[in-house]
Amino acid sequence: MTKKHNREKQAAVLHHAQQQRKQQKKEQVLKAIQQLQTDNQPLTFPNIAKVAGCSVSYLYKWSEITAYIHDLQNQDNCQLHQLEEKQSTPSSLKTLHEVSKQRIRELVAENQDLKRQNEKLRGYVAEIFELREECNRLRQQLYEFTAPKSASKIVSLQSLKANTLQTKTQTDDIPPDILESIKKLGIKPGARLLREISNHSPQKVRSAIAAFEQYRSKTVVDSPGGCLLRMIQDEAEPNLPQEPESSNEREFDEWYAEAIRQGFVLDFPKNHLCVVMGEIQVKVKDSNATSGYVNMEWREAKAVMEKQDGNV
Repeated sequence: MTKKHNREKQAAVLHHAQQQRKQQKKEQVLKAIQQLQTDNQPLTFPNIAKVAGCSVSYLYKWSEITAYIHDLQNQDNCQLHQLEEKQSTPSSLKTLHEVSKQRIRELVAENQDLKRQNEKLRGYVAEIFELREECNRLRQQLYEFTAPKSASKIVSLQSLKANTLQTKTQTDDIPPDILESIKKLGIKPGARLLREISNHSPQKVRSAIAAFEQYRSKTVVDSPGGCLLRMIQDEAEPNLPQEPESSNEREFDEWYAEAIRQGFVLDFPKNHLCVVMGEIQVKVKDSNATSGYVNMEWREAKAVMEKQDGNV
């Protein structure tokens, strides 16, 4: 209660001080008008502002002062018209001409001053707009740098309805099983993810989801939604599980490596060897053969090599 009372008291003091300054300024303007009238100087806004020690734009802020000055200027115009209505004499015509010229100079000076004021104001307005745009840009950058990723965003009801409608439109073209798979992964399909899904075939999306599941089963994923989005963009595919190697394959691999080392067979890649009746055919070196080797079932070749080793 005390703080509120102090604020009200402070506001009242400031208001009173402002009113005093306004009244003092008004008195200065009125004194300037009286001085110009006493000195028979033109009552133009630039002259009044100069004598009163203020700007022309400041005078226009006070509607009553502006109206008062215009009334005085209209009185001068009436005097000018009265001179015109009098009988024309050389002296009166000369006086009328001088008064007219002086009035024109006053109006030209006032017009030029108003133009300068207008140019300044337009420059200030343009600068204000530029500063406001720069402020908005910096405010957005500051928000992006400081706001946590999980921070909730305040959006208008209209934008929320528009986003909801857009999301519904995007999900209409996506197979239900894909949406269900994404939800089971604990990922909320946002507008960007739905848009990326719509840009790829359902089969590619399913493969990317399977690749993501395989990857997450072995790796900790900090941002599941972003990771899945990237995999859909790259059209990732899961690694095919390798079938466990049988004992026969291990036996062949071990013997084949030793046979190559001893020079008993030609060094052909395993996937380039022929398979006959389910048995791998190796190329055993034979100097009597035209090709320099003979094809032989690998177990038979193993027996021959072991027999030669036993004879040695």
